[in-house]
Amino acid sequence: MRKWTWVIVTFVVILIVGGYAFSRHQSIEKQYHMDMENAAAAINDNNYTAAENYFQEALTRRNNDAVATHRLKQTKIFVSAMNQLENHRFGTSKNTFAQVYKIHHGSEVLNSRSHEKIQEIKKVQKNITKYNKVLKYARELNEAQEFTLSNQQLDTLFNTKEFKKTYYTSQWKTAKQLQKSNKTGLSQAVMPGSTSSSAQSSSNSNSTTTNGTTGASASSSSNSISTLPAPNLSSAEKQAADNYSGSNEYTVTKKDKELNGKVITQTQINNARQELGNKSGQFSDQDVRNIIKEAAQKGISVSEAAQ
Repeated sequence: MRKWTWVIVTFVVILIVGGYAFSRHQSIEKQYHMDMENAAAAINDNNYTAAENYFQEALTRRNNDAVATHRLKQTKIFVSAMNQLENHRFGTSKNTFAQVYKIHHGSEVLNSRSHEKIQEIKKVQKNITKYNKVLKYARELNEAQEFTLSNQQLDTLFNTKEFKKTYYTSQWKTAKQLQKSNKTGLSQAVMPGSTSSSAQSSSNSNSTTTNGTTGASASSSSNSISTLPAPNLSSAEKQAADNYSGSNEYTVTKKDKELNGKVITQTQINNARQELGNKSGQFSDQDVRNIIKEAAQKGISVSEAAQ
């Protein structure tokens, strides 16, 4: 009888211990799945720090669990890529986002977001190349003292919604400083016939001197532009900018400088400015060319075409 008593007690103990172990296992599994679900929800909410914490908790429930380990690693890579993008390290961040795809058993949400970011970066890099081409041309016009035409180039940027994004902060600052330089140049312009010194007349008179030095105004304009900050580009982006062969809507073509197939001469421009009188200072050389062409087409005077 005593033997059977011990058998029964042993069996009861086994049942209790086994039941407790099973119950504990079930509780740990439940907590694991809850941690994984919470991590997924945090990713959906763009709360990547919380997601990393939940994956860490899940790993305390299941040591070395493959899914939790891989998704934790994937989240950290994604966060690193986002930080690089915020610092405008476009090439590096694009490569880092591409690593997100290489994680097995990863989050499909992070895969999708990485793909979107890569496409966005490609667009930004293309825009930077285009914007720097416009800035380069605007700078050349400024150096040629074609301040109005230079501002027209800058307006194509300032009127572009995309250009206002923080990705283009470097280009924006360069454009604003160049615009300021154009404003200074325009404010210093002198009407034709004036006896006072001007940027253009000083440049023209000094260019004929025997020592070959340029006028103070032209030198000042050149120095002003040379100090403008160059856009912050990687070597690959600089090469892309140099290779860019596109044009923009305000580029002055050969046709723009012609009337009936013949180039509008500087003498014609000067005569037109004389006819325009005090208003001539409002127009760049290309503006005057356009007025001459309109006057010829309509059979009216230059002053009438300028109205």
